[in-house]
Amino acid sequence: MTKLFRQGFATTLLAGTLATSLGVALAAPACRGVDTKLTAQRKADYAKLVARSLNQKVKPSKVTIQGFMQSGTWTVVYADVPVADPGYFFFDSSSGDPVFKEVWGGMADAGEGPQIAKWARKLGANKAIASCFAHAVTD
Repeated sequence: MTKLFRQGFATTLLAGTLATSLGVALAAPACRGVDTKLTAQRKADYAKLVARSLNQKVKPSKVTIQGFMQSGTWTVVYADVPVADPGYFFFDSSSGDPVFKEVWGGMADAGEGPQIAKWARKLGANKAIASCFAHAVTD
């Protein structure tokens, strides 16, 4: 390995590490208090719930859960489904079982965060998950 290649690789590695660290640092305040751990069990459970929430018949095995946020009784999962673009599916379990409330899809600019959080709050989502969701879609 040449000296120039090693330095370039080291610089790229360092820049990538810093960017990742910075992304985590920026995400921390917006998602503080929100459980974002996506476990195998959560993937399986929410794939079933997302499949049931769709207007078309879709097998849970065809749903891929790619992201998870939970705060209080509210859960938002980012899911890829075969019949539409990926979206953020909102569930409220204040009645005991998770109930599908709404799906949000698309892209947003960073400046749209407050309006997106307000939209989620109008659904009934708590402030913590609304803020985390808004950060996720505008990041």
